[in-house]
Amino acid sequence: MKNDYKSRMEKLLGSDGKNLILNDSVAKDLYKMYNKDGNYFNRIRKVVYKICNNPDQSEKLTGPLTGHRSTHAGSKVLIFQYRNGNVYLEKIDEHDKAYHI
Repeated sequence: MKNDYKSRMEKLLGSDGKNLILNDSVAKDLYKMYNKDGNYFNRIRKVVYKICNNPDQSEKLTGPLTGHRSTHAGSKVLIFQYRNGNVYLEKIDEHDKAYHI
């Protein structure tokens, strides 16, 4: 079951040639959001699409999150890494909670 929703979310988010890799907790959160609030999920999907096509447009993080990048989608913050042509989406959370990895 765990891999089912993870692969489904990766497929739904689509990345147009870039590999999108979701953390297990992110996939679970997105799956809940997809079932509960489709409009907000679509908002997240658009931001993920932009990240996959141009990861350099997002904010570089410093301190303990050096090497990570972040961007906003409404009240949520998406924290990810871009390495070797892959986008690793590691956390989606409210602004105050997001930066505590």
